[in-house]
Amino acid sequence: MTSQDAGRPAGLPCELFRFGNDGNVVALRIDSLAPQDGRVIQASGTIEIDCGDLSAGNGVRGALPTLVADDDLDAWREVLDALDLGHDVAWRADQKATEVHVRWEHDDRLVVAVRDRMGLLTDVTTAVPVSDEWFDEAYDRLERVYELFERR
Repeated sequence: MTSQDAGRPAGLPCELFRFGNDGNVVALRIDSLAPQDGRVIQASGTIEIDCGDLSAGNGVRGALPTLVADDDLDAWREVLDALDLGHDVAWRADQKATEVHVRWEHDDRLVVAVRDRMGLLTDVTTAVPVSDEWFDEAYDRLERVYELFERR
C-alpha cells in the first residue's frame, strides 16, 4: 500500500464506465468519496480519454475531473438499459457536469462523445467496439460503484 492509498476506502479507485480497451478509450474512474451523515452522496472522479495516435499527431489524450452524485448512478443504469435496447443516449445532458453521449454506429460499434460545457468548452468524439460481454462488465462496474455509495 502506498501513502496515497492510506485512508482510501477499499475498492477505490474503480471505474463507473469504460468504453474501449485498446486504442480508443473513454473511462470514468472514481477516485474518492464524500460521505455525509454516514452515507456517500458524491464521489470525485476523472473522465479519461485516450484516442488516436499521439505520435502521429492525430490523437487526443486528456483527463477531466468530475463529480458523480448518487442520482447519477441511477441515470447511468438508465443509459445502460437504453443502450442494451439499441437506443442512442446521453448521460447528464444539460446539467452542470461533463456530458457523455453515446450512439450506435453499427451492431458492434458505439460512438462516444464527451462534452465539457462548463470547463474547456470542448467535445471529444471517438468510435469504440462493443460486445455482449461489454454490457455484462458495464453492469458489474455500476454495481461496484453502487456498493461504494452504500446503496444496494
